[in-house]
Amino acid sequence: MKLTNLALCLAMGATAVAAPAFAQDITLKASHNANADEPYGVGMRKMAEILEEKTDGEATIEVYDNATLGDEMESIQGTQIGTVDIAVTANSTLSNFVPDLSVFSLPFLFEDAEQMDRALSDPEVIDAIQSALDAQGFHLLSIFSAGTRHIMTKTPIETMEDMAGLKIRTMQNPAHVDTFAAFGANPTPLAYTELYGALETGVVDGAEAANTNFYSQKFYEVAPDWAVIGWLELVAPVIMGKAAYEALPEDVQAAVDEAGMEAGKIQRKAYLDSDNARFEDLEEVGVTMTRPDDAPFREAAEAVQQKYLETDAQKQIFELLKSVE
Repeated sequence: MKLTNLALCLAMGATAVAAPAFAQDITLKASHNANADEPYGVGMRKMAEILEEKTDGEATIEVYDNATLGDEMESIQGTQIGTVDIAVTANSTLSNFVPDLSVFSLPFLFEDAEQMDRALSDPEVIDAIQSALDAQGFHLLSIFSAGTRHIMTKTPIETMEDMAGLKIRTMQNPAHVDTFAAFGANPTPLAYTELYGALETGVVDGAEAANTNFYSQKFYEVAPDWAVIGWLELVAPVIMGKAAYEALPEDVQAAVDEAGMEAGKIQRKAYLDSDNARFEDLEEVGVTMTRPDDAPFREAAEAVQQKYLETDAQKQIFELLKSVE
């Protein structure tokens, strides 16, 4: 099953509803920067379907794909000024507006994708995240999955010791840089667009990525070894501007909250299923996969976690996420 088949997975997760016989009284504009058939777009359409069902067609969501309403930064700003009602954004972008959410950039924050799903369905966790957003003028509708990150290299990684001295491309994120330094590597922030060439020419020895982009960008051609370590679970919050949310009728507020949480759970499960199925594709193209013991990696990551837990809100969210079994 390919990632682009997520529409089928998500369609199975909730009952389809017939189009209402009357025009919607409320139409919310949702923005994201991916293709319509990618996880953000498909998840938002599922949310729209559920919202229509819950409101008997009185409210719906009109989804704008491919950054039609602006890139992620512009879409977040749009929720503040009213040009966008709902934005799906990488957590790293939203953290520029809500620094407390940078906790989601920490390594090994979750046990795995399944534990992440349980944690992001927990009411106490959601309340803590909502409090952080509320203080900055946003309202949380959902949290989508954006993939589990592993490590690509040119030589197999069997243990953490094999990371020693390797130049590993990371995002330009201080916590990520410190994480790979803790793993013993030489972290090398580099533009994503330069990664294939950097691997090909030896500027870097490897990188971290999700199954999806490792496969779709054919990085395996120049870094054929794949250490399945799950060092990071990327998330993508789905937000509204607080003022726009509070302007909705109370019954619609309740319905959009419920639709968001239900769609998020469906999206995360479908993403995980599709991501896992991608392992078969990687095997077919000759990728060598290893599954190193993650205990040393997790132990090394603990110091990074503590370094970047700077506020009471970050510490609270961290502890709540960890407490969900």
